[in-house]
Amino acid sequence: MNIMKKNLLLLLTAAIMLAFNGCALKKMVKNANLVTYNVTPNPIEYKAGKVPVGITINFPAKYFAKKAYLVATPVVTTKDGNKELPLKSFTLQGEGIKDNNPAIPYETGGSYNFNDTIAYDSTFRNSDLIIKVGVNKGGAGKTLSFASVKLAIGIITTPLLVDEGLIIDNGTVGNTGKGMMSVIVPTISLPQPQPEKQSLVLYYPLQQSKLDSKEQKKVDIDTFVKELSSIMTNPDMKFNGINVAAYASPDGPQNLNSGLVKGRGDNSTDFLKNKFKSNKVNAQDFMTRQTTPDEDWEGFKNAVSQSNMQDKELILRVLSMYSDPDVREKEIKKMSKVYDELRKDILPKLRRAEIVATYQTRQKTADELVSLGKTDPNRLSQDELFFAGQTATGMDKEMIYKKYNEKYPQDWRGFNNLGVYYIQNNQLTEAEIQLQKAENIDANNATIINNLGALYYAKEDYKKAKEYFQKAAGINPSDNINYNLGVLCIKEGKYAEAVQKFGATASYNKSLAQVMNGQTKESISTINNVNSQEAFYFYLKAVEYARDNDKTQCINNLRQAISKNANLKEYAKDDIEYRALFNDEDFKSVVQ
Repeated sequence: MNIMKKNLLLLLTAAIMLAFNGCALKKMVKNANLVTYNVTPNPIEYKAGKVPVGITINFPAKYFAKKAYLVATPVVTTKDGNKELPLKSFTLQGEGIKDNNPAIPYETGGSYNFNDTIAYDSTFRNSDLIIKVGVNKGGAGKTLSFASVKLAIGIITTPLLVDEGLIIDNGTVGNTGKGMMSVIVPTISLPQPQPEKQSLVLYYPLQQSKLDSKEQKKVDIDTFVKELSSIMTNPDMKFNGINVAAYASPDGPQNLNSGLVKGRGDNSTDFLKNKFKSNKVNAQDFMTRQTTPDEDWEGFKNAVSQSNMQDKELILRVLSMYSDPDVREKEIKKMSKVYDELRKDILPKLRRAEIVATYQTRQKTADELVSLGKTDPNRLSQDELFFAGQTATGMDKEMIYKKYNEKYPQDWRGFNNLGVYYIQNNQLTEAEIQLQKAENIDANNATIINNLGALYYAKEDYKKAKEYFQKAAGINPSDNINYNLGVLCIKEGKYAEAVQKFGATASYNKSLAQVMNGQTKESISTINNVNSQEAFYFYLKAVEYARDNDKTQCINNLRQAISKNANLKEYAKDDIEYRALFNDEDFKSVVQ
């Protein structure tokens, strides 16, 4: 074969192949409807700030030309088509091509799994997921394009309602409208009056019922009278009375001791009345006499028990063996050495009169405590001032907690609660200062550490917030801490874990986690056990009933939500959760 014929044959073969390939590409375009696409999830969903997209493309047998390239680009596009958000492109090739792309067999067909993740853009909240496909033979040849195929609608953004859930579950931060994590604030009940007392003991000489001059001049007496005067003139104290109890030591005749008890009682009463009168303390009418035994054997027993006497067990054995006072005294006196020690160290302390003044703080109302906390905190006990701080509102709370922290700088509760107040009012720098002071006092306190997590969440430092919540849970897990971890799980797209963290307590965000985890019936049960009149409470219920295909309940709750927040009308129009109702007249009547 000459060269001319050989070249002619090559040209003819190339032309035939070109024509064949062209026909094969056109056939692929013509039969594009035979290619199927499965999207996971469908609709596509927001998840932790991203939108993951999974597409499985199935090619039938004898479809994919052996010498063809297929280039595809999934695209998220707005409904009007004016804006597009392309995902990564991918190339497939026929089995007759020696290249590095995934190959699809001609005879059997095959499939390809595509996965990509794009950053969420609220512009594309109500959008379409389409795929643009073209086939060519490689090189600079012409590309034949398929008609764009709509694969799914999107984007489900229900997880973003977690912040609204924080408002419903825990309240707001100041006037910002931003929800806050669950904080822990130690509280106490309204402080009740606590009995208190002032005591004075007067000692008498052996077998006498009059005080000697030295005893009458001891400092304890003046101190007692002054304290009593202060108590009786204190408007925050309620004075109950003065009790006088006289005693005689169990030595000597019983008849003598009986007279001594009465005489010492009379003497100490008269002595104190004169003291009160000279110091202008009006306490005379409050004095009462207590009946006491003629001989103070009980006091004797206690004194011996608490002493360091070598033979005290022997003395106590005598007391247990004999109940008759005279026999007891006789047996003890037989132990001359022991008795000498008793006469010197024990018995003189039993010849006495005990004067006890009892009083208590006056019961104050919550309003009165708050008022005194602002104007005169020194009139309040520690518990009363703390209660005033927890009860006060607005700037009064801040003022009282500051005073509390000045007076009791070693109590972490005051700094903790003031820090929470600042978080609630979006004063985050001040909150951090107070909570760090609390942490310096008690570094391993789960309450403080949880609240620091709430602070860093408010500062949008979610990584640090999670570290603190996990640390708090490791020290002392509680519903509050687990709730906070559950919220972070929703934000991370870990819905099953979030449901587990929320536990048995019904909350808006638990219901949200359940519906995103595919537990629609459970989510409805949970939300119905939450008591709220917030707009987004009804909105989430509408979403859940939409997923449950209960149109009536969906429309009713959506109507309530919009009646409380008119902005939800526009929001609902583009919410893919209601895609099955977009053309429903009842739905349109609510959102238009």
